[in-house]
Amino acid sequence: MPSTTVATTPTSALPDSLQNTMTSKSCTSILDNDLYKFTMQQAVRQHYPNTSCDYSFTNRSPELARLPLEALPWLRQKIEDMAHLRLTSEERAFLETKCPFLTKDYLDWLQDEFRFKPEEQIRVEWLPTTNDGVTSKDATSVTTTTPSSTTNTDDNTRSVHADNEDRARITIAGEWHQVILYEVPILALVSEAYYRFGDQDWTYAGQFEAAKDKAQRLVQVGAKFAEFGTRRRRDYETHRIVMEGLVAGSPSPAEAATRPGQGFLTGTSNVHFAHIMNLTPIGTMAHEWFMGIAAILKDAGPANQVALDRWATTYPSHVLGIALTDTFTTAVFLQTFRGVMARDWTGVRHDSGEPFEFMDRVIQHYDQDPSVGPELRKNKLIVFSDGLNTDLAIKLQQAAVEKGIRASFGIGTHFTNDFRRLDNTKSSPAMNIVIKLHSCAGKECVKLSDDHGKESGSTETVAEVKRQIGVRS
Repeated sequence: MPSTTVATTPTSALPDSLQNTMTSKSCTSILDNDLYKFTMQQAVRQHYPNTSCDYSFTNRSPELARLPLEALPWLRQKIEDMAHLRLTSEERAFLETKCPFLTKDYLDWLQDEFRFKPEEQIRVEWLPTTNDGVTSKDATSVTTTTPSSTTNTDDNTRSVHADNEDRARITIAGEWHQVILYEVPILALVSEAYYRFGDQDWTYAGQFEAAKDKAQRLVQVGAKFAEFGTRRRRDYETHRIVMEGLVAGSPSPAEAATRPGQGFLTGTSNVHFAHIMNLTPIGTMAHEWFMGIAAILKDAGPANQVALDRWATTYPSHVLGIALTDTFTTAVFLQTFRGVMARDWTGVRHDSGEPFEFMDRVIQHYDQDPSVGPELRKNKLIVFSDGLNTDLAIKLQQAAVEKGIRASFGIGTHFTNDFRRLDNTKSSPAMNIVIKLHSCAGKECVKLSDDHGKESGSTETVAEVKRQIGVRS
């Protein structure tokens, strides 16, 4: 295990020497990304090569945290610098050891052929509002784009912006397997840019101790947990400090195996930190796998079945056998997840909706399936990953033990962006930002989830998908 000693942390948010420079270790490794982006990239490359798509950025809570205009030059430069990233021989050796499900063919391609091409694939724009509250793209003097995007193809378009404020817009477009890796690092860069150039009322002090304490509490109740916080981390340095704290507060998996009932840190979704800290990278699939396939099929009805079958083809023997349930609602997913599929897949991931109700529903589903039943169900795993904090994870762990099903926890923002203001009077909020697959193969993508009112997609396309899967609006 790596040393748990942490270098002296700054006593202020950002040293003066950093505030107006490009200095940052964020996205200086191609592996500074979540594992499931690589596993999905391999699957997309196998099943859907040469498929066009685009992604769009959304700030869900601009009233709490909004990227300032001053941050765009830094953000733009960091994105442009991604063109220089390469999979190194050392990084490849780590993937070969820790991720044997990534094939030689894929790793050869990732190392020798894959390159980020932000000048072709990404647009970063600043959309100022006019006095009448309408966002206009006519003001090209304040539009920031990557070099090849200096000519705006739709300068005459105008759209109403609901909160009547200036805003940044980020779009990504290209072949799906070529652009799939952008989402997580760009979200991490947007978050870091905000806390460099916007909110600076915070400090690194106490982050190591807080992370260590959270880990110790989880370990004490027997919870197995992973760090999932790359996309909304405060910055790279916070991520490093937090990872050191989590490791310090947890036994290694080998040590935990000698102490029945004790929890431990199972690893991290961030492949770079897994590499430099000798941890296990954690992850399987995201919503975009199901969303993209539904769009390609032009029918969400069979999308769950096709997505799971093709995933199992890429990853035989269910080596990555945790299925994400809620893209088109869990109720619809469970209609497919039956029989041999329910028996053979390792378990399911919860990412929206009430978690205790989800646990009861999944247990009932397994128990009523003749291919699973109450005895085999005890070996099934639920991975909880929706907005967790330490207290909620502890309660879920206790409920899982009581009800007789295995549980593990992917904890993100609560680990990597849990801060208070310098005067300690109130919390310093994290940005609530997402980048979603907007269209694939020329068809708009939709995500429904189990949280009412959180549908992703236009009203018309959401209604179309609901008709396809038999869900009433």
